[in-house]
Amino acid sequence: RLAPAPRLGAAQMLLVLQLTWVLASALARVESDPRQWQPEDVAVWVTQIGLHEYRGAFRENNVDGARLLTLTLAQLGNELLISSAEHRLVLEMEIGELKLRHALLSPSERKAHRKAHPCIDGWPAKDVRKYLEAVGLGRYAGYFSARGTDGDALLGMNEVELGAVLLGHGDKESVEEREAALELLAAQLAMLRERSLTSEGEGECRT
Repeated sequence: RLAPAPRLGAAQMLLVLQLTWVLASALARVESDPRQWQPEDVAVWVTQIGLHEYRGAFRENNVDGARLLTLTLAQLGNELLISSAEHRLVLEMEIGELKLRHALLSPSERKAHRKAHPCIDGWPAKDVRKYLEAVGLGRYAGYFSARGTDGDALLGMNEVELGAVLLGHGDKESVEEREAALELLAAQLAMLRERSLTSEGEGECRT
C-alpha cells in the first residue's frame, strides 16, 4: 500500500503559489511585445525554443528584447560566443519568426525571411534536396533523396525519424555535430509547422 503524500505546510504552499505566479507572469510577458522584454523574458524565450543551454550567455550579456531583435548571425558568434553554427542559425531563424509574428519586419525583411525559410508543402524531392543544401545540411541531402523524401514527407517526420537519418549517417562527423544538425532541422520544421497552423502562416504559405 502506498504511503500518503506528505501534506504541505502553509509556508510551503505560499512558496509554491509564488513560484507558479512568477512563472505564469514570465510566460505572459513572453507572449507580449518582444520590444518590451527584460533580460529574464529573453532567457525564458531561449528556453522555450529549446536552447536552454544559452540562457546564461544571454543573461551575462544583458540581452533585453530590443537588443535581441537586432542580433545578427555574426553577433551571436562574436558577442554571445555561441560556437555552434547550427545553433546560431536556429537562433537567427527564431528571431526572424518572432519579428514576423509580431509584424516587426519591413516588407523587404519579410520577403528575405520568407525566401530564407520557405514553406515546403508540396515540394518534390529534388527541391527538398536544394532546401537542405540552402540551410547548411547539404551533407545529409543524399540520404533524404535516397528515401524519396518530398516536402510533405519531410514536414511529417518527427524527431525520432529525423534522428534515424541524421544520426545513422555522416560517419565523418562527430556525434555532437550530427546532434546539432538534428536540432537545426527539427527546429526548422517545427517553425514551418507552427506557421502553417496560424492564419498568418496560412497566408505566408499561400502567397
